[in-house]
Parts: sequence; structure tokens; C-alpha cells
Amino acid sequence: MFHYTKLPTLPDRGKQQGKVQLLISGFAEQDIVSVGDVIKALEILPNHHLQGLNEIIYDPDRVFQQPDEDQPPEVYTRLPNPNSKAEFIQPKRIIAVYDFDSAALFHQILYHEIGHYVFYLILDKGIKKQWVTRIYPTSNHITAYAATNASEDFAETYAAFVQHPKTLEDLPAKYQYMRDHVFNGIAYNPKRGHLDVVI
Repeated sequence: MFHYTKLPTLPDRGKQQGKVQLLISGFAEQDIVSVGDVIKALEILPNHHLQGLNEIIYDPDRVFQQPDEDQPPEVYTRLPNPNSKAEFIQPKRIIAVYDFDSAALFHQILYHEIGHYVFYLILDKGIKKQWVTRIYPTSNHITAYAATNASEDFAETYAAFVQHPKTLEDLPAKYQYMRDHVFNGIAYNPKRGHLDVVI
């Protein structure tokens, strides 16, 4: 178990960049990505995208897919999917990663699940409503899975924006939404081929 701390940075366009503290655990059970790889993946994100997240856990035994006996049943509104690679467990503010076979898949999964966290617990309600009512229903999707619903579309687009923002060139409304409303103006740098690092 590793206690990850990311210190506050200067406010970014009105967003307070406070201290981030979360646990990273279970990754010693596999040899595809190290705790250091997880930390590098988190370092490029704005602090406010991680504030309040409690833990990122590698959980191949799917312990976190089981309902907590201390939680009322209504907290779990759906049955766990035995085929899922990961999930964001909102009541506990945990990202549980269950299965991956490459570093690339791990990063896709991680950023997708952080996208869910941002969508459900970080975005302002008015900004989220724009995604649900204007962006999602009127544009194409970055992946077939993104067409499932507005939340999955957001998470897939979030992951694409972080890892491969150039792939959003054909989805300008989604790119602009991510740049302006989610990442506070951080943009794709064509000379570098990726996002400018977020501090």
C-alpha cells in the first residue's frame, strides 16, 4: 500500500488546486505496471480531478464488487458485472481495477474510471447538464462503448483527451468541452503530440 500525496498548486482559472491524498494498493500483485507508473499517470491530471478520491486498488479477486454489509442495499443500484475490467465505486470513492494485460489497457482503464469520478463528483451540475443534454445526444462517439450512455461517453472522451487528444479532432464539440470545462483551458500541443502537462 502506497500513500500518494500531490501538493497543492496555484489556482487554475478559478479552480482551487488543493492537496490530493489517496492510497494506491494491490499493484505489487502483478508485474505489468508499477506503483511508479500509476503515480506518473496521476501526475498529469489537475489536482481537483483527484481530490476526494480515496483509493486506486488492483483487485483481481474482485473483493470490491461485493456489496458492503454496512451499506444499505439501495446504495448498490446494479449488480456487479463479472466481465468488467474496473469500476468506480462511488459510495467508497474507490477505483477498483480488476483485470488488464498491458500497460496501455491499464492507462485506458484508469483514465476512464477517473473520468467517471470527475463526471459524478467533480463537475458542476450545470456543466454536467451541458454534456448530458447537448454534447452527448448531438455528436458521434469516440468508441462504440461510449454510445452506451452519457456517463460512458464522458469517461471514454476523458480518457481519449488525456492520452490521445488528437483523436478528438473529428469531435470538435467534445474536444472543446473537455478543454474549456473539464481541463480549464489545458489543450493539445501539436508540437509535442500530447496535452501540455497539467500542474
